[in-house]
Amino acid sequence: MAAESWPDREINGLLPDNNPDLIDNDWYYVNEATARQGLRLHAGQIDHLLPFWFGITEGGGLNPDVDREAERIAEEACLPVLAIVHNYSSREYGPLVHRLLTDEVARRNLIQNIAKLIRMKRYFGVNIDFQFVPPRDRPNLTAFMRELYEALIPMGKQVTISVPAELEENPQHPFSGAFSYPDLARYSDYLYVLAYDEHFATPGPVASIGFVRRVMGFAETQVPAAKLKLGVPVYGYDWVPPGGFPLSLSYADAIETAQAHGATIIYDEEAQEPHFTYTADGVEHIVWFEDVRSFLVKLGEVLRRIWRGIGVWRLGQEDPRVWAIVPEAAPNSAT
Repeated sequence: MAAESWPDREINGLLPDNNPDLIDNDWYYVNEATARQGLRLHAGQIDHLLPFWFGITEGGGLNPDVDREAERIAEEACLPVLAIVHNYSSREYGPLVHRLLTDEVARRNLIQNIAKLIRMKRYFGVNIDFQFVPPRDRPNLTAFMRELYEALIPMGKQVTISVPAELEENPQHPFSGAFSYPDLARYSDYLYVLAYDEHFATPGPVASIGFVRRVMGFAETQVPAAKLKLGVPVYGYDWVPPGGFPLSLSYADAIETAQAHGATIIYDEEAQEPHFTYTADGVEHIVWFEDVRSFLVKLGEVLRRIWRGIGVWRLGQEDPRVWAIVPEAAPNSAT
């Protein structure tokens, strides 16, 4: 067959015994038409929306890219917003965040600007999403989170941070060394552990269940489960072997690609993730992606370990069947 056929009765059979109502169902949001449509349809099933709207500037300012329509939908649905503050406003991801974290004046300006933004917009809180932070800035990142936490907690606002997946404590790691889970948890309400991109430069699962379990197991040695949320992917990648920068795919993209090339989708029972291969213009491609079944397996791990919830990257890319197992959020949800 060209695409998957997975009956709803099998989806229901994989539902965890625990009650999904007990966890926070949070979704990352990027300004795209599919995401906006998804928000219109499912705002009532989301506990917190994390929109990718505010990039940092050199002096500690914020460079806004707000989707006004999405903001209106969230407000009408009484959907709490955790505004993402990120360092993707410049191609100098690492150098930019290094200069900001090491400059006390710029760091103080950023904290003041975040506090002003959240107060003015009446957002529920903030999510810090700094990537490519140099390992040497580990103490500076912790200091920033401490200062931010001390500024926002008296306002009754929530402070969260997205952290890269780690399998061991390694302060020298070029991508994750700056992130001390225990220290960051001390100055955050929750850590979103981004357990995906297991494979990027070479073909393989986006987030095999074995990888996710190892990431969760390490996180639990560092931080209480009640302060942890699992970053869950709903996208895929298309590689040309032997590897290199892959093409990102939504679930719909992956299914359409398989259908267009007559490819057979295989669900890998060990990785708990679907994949397929196809040939276009004489070139072989390898695709791994996430679907409702792989989503459910990860959700089951969160429930089994009693983590606080999930943060899904990202709205508009998902297998639409996941919404059949996501409950309605409580009115004016706040945690």
